[in-house]
Amino acid sequence: MNAEAQKASLNRKIRIFISVLVMMSIAAYPAGSAVSESPDQGNGQEQETALDVEVMVNPDRNVNCLKTMELGELKVAVLGSDELDVTQIQTESVALGCEKAEESVKPLAFEYEDISADGYTDLVMVFDSHEMIVKFDLKNCFCKEAPLKVTASLDESAGTKAIVGSGTTLILPSFR
Repeated sequence: MNAEAQKASLNRKIRIFISVLVMMSIAAYPAGSAVSESPDQGNGQEQETALDVEVMVNPDRNVNCLKTMELGELKVAVLGSDELDVTQIQTESVALGCEKAEESVKPLAFEYEDISADGYTDLVMVFDSHEMIVKFDLKNCFCKEAPLKVTASLDESAGTKAIVGSGTTLILPSFR
């Protein structure tokens, strides 16, 4: 085998290894895996008035990931519950942030549906993927989880003034 053939064989093996690694990462983080966290401890007012809610990233996909070179949308859902009627969320106040950045993004669209099939209406929001990648500086975060945080205000009749919830998504490069 000459040097060129050996080099080509090695490159092929490396590409296969990377593909397997990416597929294993995807399989480890299925859609709907969300982590709910408490509000930040730094702001006492937010801690007293914010309701901790469950958030689901990419609720309609089998794989919970965001591809950095892909233009499109990312859906994030705030799940309704006994404690939260999502129709009381002031949609103009909704913001999605990331621990990696101080900026936040606003949703492009909203819809109400029961995506978790638990009998409670959920708020499903659509965000611009490219805007998230740029504002949260996710372009070089390949195969890492991005912690996302949803914040919003509630109508005065809700009793609580704000909501906060967290979820994660896996950042992947787009392979052609």
